[in-house]
Amino acid sequence: MDPADAADEYRPRRPARPGELDGREGRIALTRWGPDHPAPILLLHGWMDCGAGWQLLVDQLPDDWPLVAVDWPGYGRSARRADRYWFADHLAELDWLAGALSPGQPLRLIGHSMGGTVASVYAGVRPARIAWVANLEGFGMPELPPPQLPGQIAGWLDALRAPPTPRRYADLESLAVALRRANPLLPMAHARYLARVWTRAVEGGFEIRADPRQQLPMPIRYARADLEACWSQLRAPLLLLYGAESGYMQRALGAAALARLRALMPTMSVECIAAAGHLLPHERPVQVAQALRRFVARQA
Repeated sequence: MDPADAADEYRPRRPARPGELDGREGRIALTRWGPDHPAPILLLHGWMDCGAGWQLLVDQLPDDWPLVAVDWPGYGRSARRADRYWFADHLAELDWLAGALSPGQPLRLIGHSMGGTVASVYAGVRPARIAWVANLEGFGMPELPPPQLPGQIAGWLDALRAPPTPRRYADLESLAVALRRANPLLPMAHARYLARVWTRAVEGGFEIRADPRQQLPMPIRYARADLEACWSQLRAPLLLLYGAESGYMQRALGAAALARLRALMPTMSVECIAAAGHLLPHERPVQVAQALRRFVARQA
């Protein structure tokens, strides 16, 4: 490790205000920044992340933006579900949150990875409810070939009998180092911050807050045509941000992914974030914030 990294710590600039709502299936945790507003900008995190992880980006956004980050069920401080975490459930949760947090007013959504996929699909399902969407590396999962479905269902059945256990680390530095190893473009200070907000202290170390059952396979096939059918109905302005070093878009959607997305969503504008991978809001928050500012200014 670089000696300079050893003492590198991230100190949030803006105070966060934790809160919660009674959701469809239990407590939904929220994190707020900026002024209260009848139609706040909703921040939707990705897989194994949580609402507090947005702090790195929020610190670079205008102080007068009303921001509310959601912890999806089974993540962060939100309640865990009894039996499943399927993609359609996230759409139902967002539909409920739309009524609770922005009743009668168009939604403004910023989503990363899984959250970006949820936001963009929802925008096609409920096009009249959307003011604009910013999708940060949200392309869905690679399509599962039909011959592999029986094996996936069998894996799901096996996992129900022996579900995964929580990921534990002896100390936060171990997790931060693991995050940096998996994401070399992630600054060490940001890795340490994420390690802190992604975990809770337990006997003998730290445990990832996300329900380990989030790792269970779904017993259904993930079809790209289904995503594209929803995306094609989107009418609101959409900003797509992707990391220059990610490659996730091509893995999920194929070699001609960008051209295909442009054809499906004529309202889409695209920006590539240099020196960023899949975790671009954590890796390059300054550049991502600049792109978001430009996009939101065009919607005024």
